[in-house]
Amino acid sequence: MAGSRIYKLGSIFTRVEGLIKAGGMQPSEQPLWLDVYRAFPPLEEPSFYRTVTASGPVRPILYPEDTARMQFYREHGNTLVDLQDTTELSPCQRTPH
Repeated sequence: MAGSRIYKLGSIFTRVEGLIKAGGMQPSEQPLWLDVYRAFPPLEEPSFYRTVTASGPVRPILYPEDTARMQFYREHGNTLVDLQDTTELSPCQRTPH
């Protein structure tokens, strides 16, 4: 377990604890968050196989900048611009205002 890199087998806390117990990591090298995690453990142990209980439908998330981004790409397209090339105009400069 100490050398395992498979994230499904245990949480990062149990893997770090295993490394310290096995001597793979010195107590002086332990991460800063380890003492905090020991003092305030989660109410439920993190697990890859834990199922999530749905409290309702997932709401679509749309931020104001997403609308501005969609409008920009609709008007100017999705092209790459070389900022060091001063001979060509950018898509924004080509579009009449």
